[in-house]
Amino acid sequence: MTEINWQPRNSWRAVRLLHRVAAHTLHAEGFTAGRLSVAVVGATAMASLHRRFLGQPGPTDVLTFDLDTDHGDGYVDGEIVICSDVARRRAARRGRSLQAARAELALYLVHGILHLAGYDDRTSTGSTRMHAREDELLTELGLGAVFHSGL
Repeated sequence: MTEINWQPRNSWRAVRLLHRVAAHTLHAEGFTAGRLSVAVVGATAMASLHRRFLGQPGPTDVLTFDLDTDHGDGYVDGEIVICSDVARRRAARRGRSLQAARAELALYLVHGILHLAGYDDRTSTGSTRMHAREDELLTELGLGAVFHSGL
């Protein structure tokens, strides 16, 4: 069984959604055991992490840290940090609601898990494949094609 650790307050409304998204995505990608830590942070914390680990200024949507994942054995060991402020801003630019911001957070979590599963979005082909898989998984969860709805 895969253990998922959460840093958001359990009372935060998106925790249930994100837990469901993580469990579904991990299962769909063949992970059956391991640990996944998920933190939802604001723009200031994310900008600090982005600068520290990737040398880039400003906040980003998601950072994934693979600690010792072995996809071949179905074992996940990673940390994913997602930024709630970036999600709210991107949803608002599209004239979307708070519910859309939660869907955006779900997209970031799926994106991070797919990186742990070996997906790579640094090439055009890899990016197309990864974003199609994100939308497939989010549609299975009833959230729709979140990535492509924002294009």
